[in-house]
Amino acid sequence: MSSRDRRTPTPQLALRVAAFGIIAFGIFAILFLRLWFLQILQGEQYLTQAASNGVRVVRVAAPRGMIVDRNRKPLVENRASIVVTMQADAIPDDDRDTIADWGQKTGEYEVAVDRLSEQLVDVQRKEDEARAETRTEAQQQRLERRLNRLTPAEARARRQTLSRRTARRKRAADREATRRLADKRPRALRVSRDATPELRAKLDRIGEILGESTPALYERVVSNTLKLPWAGVPLKSRGVKPQIRNYLLERQADFPGITVTKEYLRRYPQGELAAQLFGNIGQISEGQLKETKYRGLKAGQKIGQDGLEYEYNSYLQGRDGEQRVEVDAQGRPTGRVQETEAQQGSRLMLSLDTALEKTGQYGMEKEIGNSIDSKTNYRAAGSYVALDPRNGEILAMGSYPTLNLNTIYGQISQRRSKRLTGRRNGSPMLNRAILGQYPTGSTFKIVSAMAGLSTGVVTPDAQTAGGACRTFGTAGQEFCNAGKEDLGPSDLVRSLQVSSDVYYYDIGAALYKQKDKPLQTWAGLFGYGKRTGVDLPGEAPGVIPDSAWRKQRNQAELDCRRDEGKASCGLVGDINGQFLLGDNVNLSVGQGDFLATPLQVAVSYAGLYDEPGKETSQLHFPTPQLGTQIQTSTGVLEQKFDTKKRRTVDVGDPTWKQKILQGLHAVTLPGGTAAGVFDGWDHGRYPVYGKTGTAQRCNDSTCPDQAWFAAMVPDAERPIVIAATVENGGFGTTTAAPIVCRMLRTWFEQPPSTATCAGAKSDANATE
Repeated sequence: MSSRDRRTPTPQLALRVAAFGIIAFGIFAILFLRLWFLQILQGEQYLTQAASNGVRVVRVAAPRGMIVDRNRKPLVENRASIVVTMQADAIPDDDRDTIADWGQKTGEYEVAVDRLSEQLVDVQRKEDEARAETRTEAQQQRLERRLNRLTPAEARARRQTLSRRTARRKRAADREATRRLADKRPRALRVSRDATPELRAKLDRIGEILGESTPALYERVVSNTLKLPWAGVPLKSRGVKPQIRNYLLERQADFPGITVTKEYLRRYPQGELAAQLFGNIGQISEGQLKETKYRGLKAGQKIGQDGLEYEYNSYLQGRDGEQRVEVDAQGRPTGRVQETEAQQGSRLMLSLDTALEKTGQYGMEKEIGNSIDSKTNYRAAGSYVALDPRNGEILAMGSYPTLNLNTIYGQISQRRSKRLTGRRNGSPMLNRAILGQYPTGSTFKIVSAMAGLSTGVVTPDAQTAGGACRTFGTAGQEFCNAGKEDLGPSDLVRSLQVSSDVYYYDIGAALYKQKDKPLQTWAGLFGYGKRTGVDLPGEAPGVIPDSAWRKQRNQAELDCRRDEGKASCGLVGDINGQFLLGDNVNLSVGQGDFLATPLQVAVSYAGLYDEPGKETSQLHFPTPQLGTQIQTSTGVLEQKFDTKKRRTVDVGDPTWKQKILQGLHAVTLPGGTAAGVFDGWDHGRYPVYGKTGTAQRCNDSTCPDQAWFAAMVPDAERPIVIAATVENGGFGTTTAAPIVCRMLRTWFEQPPSTATCAGAKSDANATE
């Protein structure tokens, strides 16, 4: 711009600029003076107020969602409780090391006692066998005739007497083993001797407030640290009064590492029913916090650690709330509280039928009771599974012995927990339905029948030779019917009806020569040797033995010997052993190295189901499932789980399947192995297609066999499949079949007066 374009400011513009500057200066002066007033003149006052007020954040745990059965009957619910917890990082490292070292030594000692006790019992068993071998043939025949004359009550009393004798021997062996190893037993931990002064002082102080002794609190620290080393220790979870809660909250600085929270503890209104399915709740570990599925959770929160609680944790978890409590400098609440409410988890509906579940549990208790297993010398056990063959919904699933979960969760010592849940008490928390792997005996014969039919080894109506035994191989190994009974010539239907082993021995021997392993192939098609896909964690796959499996097993034994420096790991008897003809013969009747779970047996029989009037040449295998719906806490449907499409296998000739079903039906009719159990049953309305099974567990007669029974009822409205096994049960008709019969009676509402479900008088005169 040139000098000629410049203008001299007018007096009015200069006046406006000056006025604006004065106003701006005044505003800044006022702000400066106010800041000076607050910081200099009243700074000390506000500093005192800031120091005198704080906020305590208290986590409010969300109640987990309920678990209900198909009729909305509660199976798992909550009860509110105030819990005083010592956080994991409040336990000194020296105490953690002491507890861990003691736990390891105690475990090694208990293993040594168990091993020595079993050795002592084995000595007694061998003495019994030696005495039995001295019996003359005439004495043996007299004994068998006496057993045949026993009434059901007398047979049961005899089993109970034998069980009590076994239990007495086991207790005596335990006492003797404990006496011999007394000098190796680690001394019990005592707070006065083994706890650090720091931990002892903490427990002394909090114990005085809680009304608990220091030794009792220390025992809880030891027990919980051994079970869950990463988790806090619930010092008291029952009977904590609000006054104690408020006292501890007001003085948190005086009790470092101690938290007081409102927790919702699990309650089981049905007691011991289906205890193995639900699983337990525990604090999330450091490793779990890193997992994607637990994103957003914080240390100290509790999650499902196994069972259904684990499988459906994302639905059951809920969302924790919090209380922000304002306190003064002395930690006293000022009365101002901001609260974010916890949101309860969703409700999980199961397909279980509580009435059917109770019947299965009652049947197990009636047949097994408190008897001792002659093989393991621990409590005898069993399991049952019932499912809908149309969609795989599990109607009942249980194991025996069982345990009331209300007695083991919460404040319980390590010793009591181990006594209740340990092997000596029958491992009651083990879900044998999916983890128990057993030879299944004659229930496997439907697989062998289909394998024989598909390869032409047998035809449905062809008669095979009778006889009590078969001899195979260059060594002349003998395989016999139960009791070496000659059941006469059999076709397919009769072979199932009377459970002729020799019929299937012939099939197993003939199939051994075929390169494509048809027996193993059909076992896989029926669902054996792989997990069923049930919505429970940890399911076992079972074993279908063949040459490749035997080689892998031999190599595993070699690897174990090398890694652990042992002469034998016990995985195989002969590391050079092969899968031979006799192994395939054994497989044909569900014996030898073959292993399966009760759930797999149930699924295999579900494959035979056809809707009445719509018979097909196909097998349809469902995927078993427990969870059916997710609901709001008030029961409103949020999500329904669709059942998976059934896996289909075409068998080719439709008459094969029908002949097998005809044979299974004959099992429960007059002349069949389970006819006595189903005497009086309404076969016209509810035809039962079943199969008994007896699996050998020991090489000597002093160990009762394992009893099995599987059944399918193709009712148009309420079809059902049930499989039950009793590990120490003897013949299938003696213990397992009555359990299944009672469950069917409950499901179809049949009166006990017409369907007595009575088992065979004794193993001696039962047929298999």
